[in-house]
Formats: sequence, structure tokens, C-alpha cells
Amino acid sequence: MNLTEFNSLFHSLLEAEHDTPTILREGRLLLTELLGRREWFAEHINRLLTDRALLAEQKPSLWPNEITLHRHPDGSFQMLAYIWEPGSMDTIHDHGAWGIIGAYLNKIRERKYRRLDDGTVEGYAELEESADRILMPREISVVRPLDDGIHQMENITDTVAVTINVYGRTVRKGYSQYFYPEKKAVQRVYPPRTYKEVLLLRSLGTIREPWAEEILANASRNSMPDYIRRECDLALSAVNNGREAPIRQEPPL
Repeated sequence: MNLTEFNSLFHSLLEAEHDTPTILREGRLLLTELLGRREWFAEHINRLLTDRALLAEQKPSLWPNEITLHRHPDGSFQMLAYIWEPGSMDTIHDHGAWGIIGAYLNKIRERKYRRLDDGTVEGYAELEESADRILMPREISVVRPLDDGIHQMENITDTVAVTINVYGRTVRKGYSQYFYPEKKAVQRVYPPRTYKEVLLLRSLGTIREPWAEEILANASRNSMPDYIRRECDLALSAVNNGREAPIRQEPPL
């Protein structure tokens, strides 16, 4: 099986409109077979490193170690590679879609977490670890959207590791959530392009000048995604209440 064949078979699986458990079960079998092959990955990386125009098409992501392998035109799924440098570890986070994650080159550690609070308190989250597993090459893990998919990946080796991740159609667009169990905190984190707009809105929420409130009011009249409108409303509320809106975003790695 090569990458083109995998993408065709996976799309056919999704078109059959199975329920999510069936998709995850059958999808992990397809990914396991692909993980046993090396040629397709070498060919794809060779194309990226010898065609700078193709490399430039990689979209800025929340995760700097992310390489896009395939995005289906109908948005039904995407396939990503993650390059894990020795000792690297991501922040505990959730997902906006279900995912099938396979260790490809070398082993990788995954910790899963269960959320204990109900999510109604802004910025607050209480987690407990629910699983701790070492994925060996060709071993698979799955995640579900939102609170059912909170986890953390770590390269515990002294060499580079690679995972191949397949994600379904998103049920929550625009951001991920980072969790900090030691602080019992959670924070929305945006990809680079979105974060620029969010920073502008949050900065206006800290400026005690009439023009800042006027700009926010004008912006709020525009059509915008729900997650951007939330940031705009929070900034307006901060101005009206005379308190500062937070502008800090944790680095992804």
C-alpha cells in the first residue's frame, strides 16, 4: 500500500457512512498496514525537500513539528506526520475531531487524561491521568473529540520519532485547548494566523481609550467565526468593566 492507495481506501470507508466506532476500528487496520511500509514516506519527504514551492504550501499550524501529508478536498479527513525530536513533549491538549495515531519511526509515549470538572468555569479544568502507554512502531492509539480526547505525546528516546496521524472532519474549528493540571487551568490556543487577530482584539481590551472601545464595537458588527466573536466580546467586556483581558499564549512545545 502507498499513500495514494491509503487515501482512496480511507475515503471510501468514510463514504460508507459507518458509525464512529466502525470507522476507528477499520481505519486503524488501514493505518497499521501503511505504517509497515517505508517507500511512501521517503518519496513524500523527498518531494517536499526537492520542491520548495511544494514545501511552501505547508500551512502554518499550532504545532511546529507538523507536516501535512494529505487533506482531502471534501474536508472529510486529513493525514499529518509529526516529527518528534529527542526528548520533546507537547502540552496536554484536546482535539476538534476523532483521530487515529500510529507510531511510525521509533517509539512514542502517550498519556491520556480524564476531565473531572464540567467545563462551566472559564479557565478552570481539573484532570486526572487515565492511561500511560508506550506505542511501539505500527501500534495505534485513537482519540475522540473535545473532552474525550485529552492527551499528551512525548518522545522518550534519544533519537527522532515520527507519528502518522489521521483526523476526521472537525466538530470544533479554530482552536485547541491546552491544559495545565498543576494549575487546574485550561486555555484556548490558536494557530498562528488566527492568533494575530486574537492578539489585536485582546490588546484593545487592555487599552483605556475611547478609540479602542470604538474599534472593538465596529469589529463586533462584522461577520466572524464564533471563537473570534467570543474574543471580541471578552475584550469589550474588559474595556467596559475596566479590567485587562489576558494576552498570553503558551508556546505549543
